Amino acid sequence: MRKQLVRSVLAFAIIAVGFTYGNAENTANASSELRQKLSDLEEKRNSNEAESEETKKEMEELEDDIKEVEKELRELDEEMTETNEKISEKEEEIEETENRIDDLRERIKELEERIAERDELLKDRVRAMYQNGGSVDYLEVLMGAKSFGDFIDRVSALNTIAEQDREILEAHIKDQEELEDAKEEVEKELASLEDSLEELEDLKEKLEGQREDKSDILGDLEEEEELLEEALLSLEDEEALLKKQEEAAEQELKAYEKRQKEKQQKSSSGSSGGSSNDNPSDDVPSANASGELMRPATGSVTSEYGPRWGRMHHGTDIGQGGRSNVPIVAAGDGTVVQAKYMNGYGNTVLISHRIDGKQITTLYAHMSSISVSSGESVSKGDNIGIMGNTGASQGPHLHFEVHEGPWNGSKSNSVNPRKYVDF
Repeated sequence: MRKQLVRSVLAFAIIAVGFTYGNAENTANASSELRQKLSDLEEKRNSNEAESEETKKEMEELEDDIKEVEKELRELDEEMTETNEKISEKEEEIEETENRIDDLRERIKELEERIAERDELLKDRVRAMYQNGGSVDYLEVLMGAKSFGDFIDRVSALNTIAEQDREILEAHIKDQEELEDAKEEVEKELASLEDSLEELEDLKEKLEGQREDKSDILGDLEEEEELLEEALLSLEDEEALLKKQEEAAEQELKAYEKRQKEKQQKSSSGSSGGSSNDNPSDDVPSANASGELMRPATGSVTSEYGPRWGRMHHGTDIGQGGRSNVPIVAAGDGTVVQAKYMNGYGNTVLISHRIDGKQITTLYAHMSSISVSSGESVSKGDNIGIMGNTGASQGPHLHFEVHEGPWNGSKSNSVNPRKYVDF
């Protein structure tokens, strides 16, 4: 039933917004078909008011279905993001507990070794006393003094031995008590760890259930996923986005001119500059990558730019075998056009760049989280978010697009990212 609904929704959506897709010929055909359908509906309305109203109602219901699909996807993405955050928190909690257990076990080992050494010492003392008849004859020791000075030395020695025996026994008792406390603490931490592991397993099961729900919405066929992405994306308000792109392009042009001026000044002063990458993580691509733009994420290219399932795939997909905690970085210096949830794309960032004086727009989609905001200036290699599975996506990956000029819903100016990026 849900698949039929999705197909119906897609059919209506693609017809209703067909004028934003394809080349000029396809656009003209779609517009012509749309006008014809509207004309047919008008004729029906004139000839039969009831039938016209019924047809209009059916179209409105389909539009409601589209919005319902959008709403379901968005709500599921929010739930999955929240679950992923809880999983990350729980994994950190488990790691901290395991570290505490390791520290306690190391402490227990030290205490047991010290107690064992002291046990040997005390046994030696007992054996010595036994060999001497079971006790030390202090009076005999003192009376055997050859002089008053020797007497004082013997008294001092006996006091020292007694004091050492007392300290050994006190330390022994203290270590035994600390050992018991450490063992009790380990048991508590192990119980806590077991609870945390069960909670983590429950969260992962919950996440898997949410993924299955999302798969039900998207359908089993990858082609359906691609169609849904295009249909839902085209419902975005492109006029507002166009205005944002104009503002970002103007801001980036000023920043580009400033950078060019700084380069000229450095060149004239004889100083050489170069970008450096201070990122400590191996998961973050090197900002010194060759090419005009850098890789936006580490991992393998899982899907190339070009025809896919009989349709055009306007970007390059990068994934790491299902991992979702992979950093996404800005492919170049630029200005963030928009950073928000977009239907089909999920959590998405658009960045406006200037390369050799030409405007280039990059798009980063399906992120689990976004760490930049609209209007923000970013440098090549700056973190902008984390790889995820939001929007019309069946698994964690980055969908990366490059457009020569401003981004538009028909993606008429998209180019193969390999033209600018060395993958």
